[in-house]
Amino acid sequence: MATTDGAQLKRDSEEARIRALVERFDRVGGLRYGYDVLEDGCTGPSDGGFKKQATVHLMTCSMGVSAVYGVEGDVTDVLRRIDGAAITQWRPNGNAPGYPSAGTLDHALQYHRFGGVFQDGRLMPTPFLSSEVGDISILWDHPPRPGEPAESGQVGAMDASVCPPAPPIYSRCHTRPERPDTVSALRTRYGAVLTVTVKPALTGATYLTVPRPKAT
Repeated sequence: MATTDGAQLKRDSEEARIRALVERFDRVGGLRYGYDVLEDGCTGPSDGGFKKQATVHLMTCSMGVSAVYGVEGDVTDVLRRIDGAAITQWRPNGNAPGYPSAGTLDHALQYHRFGGVFQDGRLMPTPFLSSEVGDISILWDHPPRPGEPAESGQVGAMDASVCPPAPPIYSRCHTRPERPDTVSALRTRYGAVLTVTVKPALTGATYLTVPRPKAT
C-alpha cells in the first residue's frame, strides 16, 4: 500500500509542496543555504494500548523537511526579511506590550534587544518563529540568557549524515546535497546558523491514510 502508484503520486505531490515552501527561504537576504534533510515514513495501526483509543487508520504516511542555513549579518535583520517575504502567516502577538508571546517576531526581536530578559527581570523563553497553522517553525543561534553557557544559545540542527529511526512500514531519508557542510562548518563560515522545519501537524495533516476495513 505504501508503494503503489497512487501512493507515489501523493508522495510526490507532498514533497513538491513542502520543498516549494522551503525554497522560498533561499531567496531571503542574509540566508545562505547549507543543506536540507527530507524525512518520509509510513506507520501501521495501533491498538491504542492501555487507556488509549485505537487508531482508525490501517496506515498513515507523513513527511517533513528541515533546511539548515548560514546567517550573514545581523540575525534580527534576517528575521525581519523573513517576515516581510510573506512566505506564510506567522503567529500573531496577542500579549500586552513588553511581554510578547513566544513564537512571534516581536518576542524574537525583544529577546535579542534585551538579552533574553523581560522588563521585570524574568528570563524570556527561547526565541523561535512559528506559522499560525503550525506547519513551519524556525530556530536560530541566539545570545544565551544570563547565567547560561555560550553554547546554550546555539541551535541544535541534525547533521546531514544522521537520519532518525525508520518507521516500520516505509521510510525514506534524503539529504540534499549528498555531501554537505556540517552544522559546525556553517557556523564557523557565517557566524550563525538558522534552521527551517516544515512538518505538518500530527493531527490530520498526513499526505496519505488508509482506513481500517469496516467490520462485517
